[in-house]
Amino acid sequence: MNRTLISLTGLLVAAILFVAVNIVANLGLRTAPRIDLTEQKLYTLSEGTENVLASIKEPITLRLFYSSKLANELPQIKVYAQRVRDLLEQYASKAGGKIRLEVIDPEPYTEAEDRAVAAGVQGAPLDANAASQFYFGLVGTNTADKQEVIAFFQQEREPFLEYDLTRLVYALTDPKKPVLGLMSEIQMQYGPGGMMAAMRGQGQPHILYNQLKDVFTVTSVAPDAKTISDDVTVLMIVHPKAMSDETQYAVDQFAMRGGRVILMVDPHYESDQSQQQAMMGMPNMEGKTSNLPRLMKAWGVEMDDKKFVGDRSTAIRVNAGEGKRAAVDYVAWMQLGAGNRNRDDVTTGEIGTINLASAGALKTVEGATTTVTPLLFSSADQAELIDVDKIRIRPNPETLLAEFKPSGERYTIAARITGPAKSAFPDGPPPPPAKKEGEEEKAEDKKDEAAKKPHMAQSSGPINVVVLADVDMIEDRFWVRVQDFFGQRMAVPFASNADLLVNAVDSLSGSNDLITLRSRGRSDRPFEAINALRRQAGQEFVAREQELQKKLLETEKQVAELQSKRKSGSGALMTPEEQAAVDNFRQEMLRTRRELREVQYNLNRSVEQLTTWIKFANIGLMPVVIAVFAIGLGAARQRRRSAVRARH
Repeated sequence: MNRTLISLTGLLVAAILFVAVNIVANLGLRTAPRIDLTEQKLYTLSEGTENVLASIKEPITLRLFYSSKLANELPQIKVYAQRVRDLLEQYASKAGGKIRLEVIDPEPYTEAEDRAVAAGVQGAPLDANAASQFYFGLVGTNTADKQEVIAFFQQEREPFLEYDLTRLVYALTDPKKPVLGLMSEIQMQYGPGGMMAAMRGQGQPHILYNQLKDVFTVTSVAPDAKTISDDVTVLMIVHPKAMSDETQYAVDQFAMRGGRVILMVDPHYESDQSQQQAMMGMPNMEGKTSNLPRLMKAWGVEMDDKKFVGDRSTAIRVNAGEGKRAAVDYVAWMQLGAGNRNRDDVTTGEIGTINLASAGALKTVEGATTTVTPLLFSSADQAELIDVDKIRIRPNPETLLAEFKPSGERYTIAARITGPAKSAFPDGPPPPPAKKEGEEEKAEDKKDEAAKKPHMAQSSGPINVVVLADVDMIEDRFWVRVQDFFGQRMAVPFASNADLLVNAVDSLSGSNDLITLRSRGRSDRPFEAINALRRQAGQEFVAREQELQKKLLETEKQVAELQSKRKSGSGALMTPEEQAAVDNFRQEMLRTRRELREVQYNLNRSVEQLTTWIKFANIGLMPVVIAVFAIGLGAARQRRRSAVRARH
């Protein structure tokens, strides 16, 4: 009786300890050091993130609005939400008390829901009546009342979760709005026709320019500037047709000092106004090509401005031929999809299609000290380089397609460049241009001379540059439709060209630690072997199904022919041989249908068997191993007790 009571008491104490240990572990050990055994180190903060967290000077409050009760209906979201919360708790732990984390459940019709809505958190309806809104967003604030919001954690952006969180924290530590310096030969702020059209009241700014102004502080930088202000966070150079050595030197030193640059060049800018000259038969096409070979080579890339990339697999269909009625794949225009962009870079990871026109090809310079990472690229087996002369005057899509011969090479169209670099002007600044006789030095030149800084022969740290070998992509006609809505212009994008450029500026406007962050993969890891086996089984089933369906159709056709002969035979009965043939055909039909059902039934047998073994290994094998170990341990103890009793 005493032994039974002791055993029951022991079980009760063990159960209480089990629950208590789990509660303590859940509450007190969430931020304790862990061993990250995931392949892509999903639960280990990057060095860049740790540097950003260490640089926090003023306290930051992060409020995670998460409808935990409603999440029971969304198991996948619930798993992802746990990862978000775990990562946020790591941020709070690594920030040395500078981050305060609050987790709030905004239940319907409560003050918490009102706070979430007021802060900009987006609710997702769980039913047709939208009676219950599911919230899963983050609001960050600092002591200066600056606020940053992630309206909703989209699972599609899970690979960039750490980047999004670190960017939010960095934005709260840096109160200044990023300054985008725009150096452009295209008057984007006025649109087609330039300033003259704007003065006549006909100018319309590029839609891209308006979107950049919504996100950044945009300031104009003269195309002939002698220096680049330190206030500029990112310098965006668009279509530099004839940049002087002095201006190139200013850009070079800006990059050497740690300034970030986005460079857009083009072997054939179709939207250049010189296109009008070409349509009138004028051979002078000067100005449609832009390239900065000296600077680009120093950064590690080069572009042949005599050739553009043609790609048959990404070609946009256009109307061509007589009367422009025939639809033809125009290989000079490209629509790049998911297979033509870097899915691991935050700039291109989650954008849609990108439309380009006669884009150039970027090539890594041999011996480059920088790292060149492709962002956009052509297909691997359906692309070639084509002479620009073939599209300079009245391009013929049909001729281009007929003469197209793929080279079997993949071409880089946009790239991110990082790492140490040497100046494109190793001997120092270029000599100023000779002044004409009697010309006095301008006050602006004296000011620029006084503002010059010591020459830097190499970068003070890693340079950060994004180069795009196409300028036409900024034109409205390639990515957006502008509609008139009661007197107001409404832009309806059909491509993600603007998203690409806004992402590029955004990724470069942060600290170097933020720029180094890359995608980290997803927490949900599918069983690749099972998926491959399922695909193989599906292919085998489709092939066998088609074979049996063909056989079944032939049999049904033969039966129908025999029956039609009997009906057209003036009521004559079929001969015994014909009746036997019909019976045989019907039996064949039954056998074929039976075999088809068996193929369908056996389709997933091998998949289910493998799945069962994997489940057993992950769920059942460990308890079996523990049970065997416990039985062995118990047997060993029993033998020792028996041996002791035998000796006494």
